[in-house]
Amino acid sequence: MIQQWFILIIFVWNFSSNMAIITVDFDEDIRECGNGMPIPDVDLSQFSILPQDDGTMVVNGTVKIINGFGNPTRWNMYSKRQEQGKWNPGIISRDIPNFCAVLQLQTESWYQFTKHLKQGHCPIKAGYSESFDNLNIGNVASAFEIPAAFIGDWRIYNEITTFRNGRLEKECYMVPATIAEV
Repeated sequence: MIQQWFILIIFVWNFSSNMAIITVDFDEDIRECGNGMPIPDVDLSQFSILPQDDGTMVVNGTVKIINGFGNPTRWNMYSKRQEQGKWNPGIISRDIPNFCAVLQLQTESWYQFTKHLKQGHCPIKAGYSESFDNLNIGNVASAFEIPAAFIGDWRIYNEITTFRNGRLEKECYMVPATIAEV
C-alpha cells in the first residue's frame, strides 16, 4: 500500500512540475472594432504593456483620459478567435451594466490591476491621468483562469457606454491578444 502511495505522489509531482504556464500577450495598439463606434478618447502613447519571461505582465507609463467616464459606465466585452484562418465568435465574454460598481471589488479578476489605481471610483473626469512605474500585475491568464484549450490568437472587443454632458455615448476598441504557454 505504501508503495502505491509513493508511486502516486511521484506521478502527481512529476505531472505538476511539467505543466506549462499559460500567458496572455496583448498587442499594445488598440484598434477600431469595425462596428462604426469610435475608439475611446484615451491617450496611451506613453503607456507600455511588457510581457515577462515568467508569464507575468508589467505595465509602465501614463494613461490619460481625454473624455471622462460617468457613473454608471457599461462594459460589454466579447471576443473572436482565429480558427483555421477564420475569425469566429469566441467563448470569452462578459457584459457588466455598471463597471464602476465592481471596479474595486476584490473578487474580480481585474482587481490585481485596479487596486493600484489612484482613483478607484467613477466618475473619471476628463484630463485625469494614471501613471505606473514598472508595475508587475501578475499573470493575467491565471487571474482570469484561462485554460490551455484557449491557446491561440484572439481579438478582444470592448464596448463602453457612458453618459457625457447628459448624452449616452458608445465607444468600442479591440485589442489583439495571443494566448500561449511558456
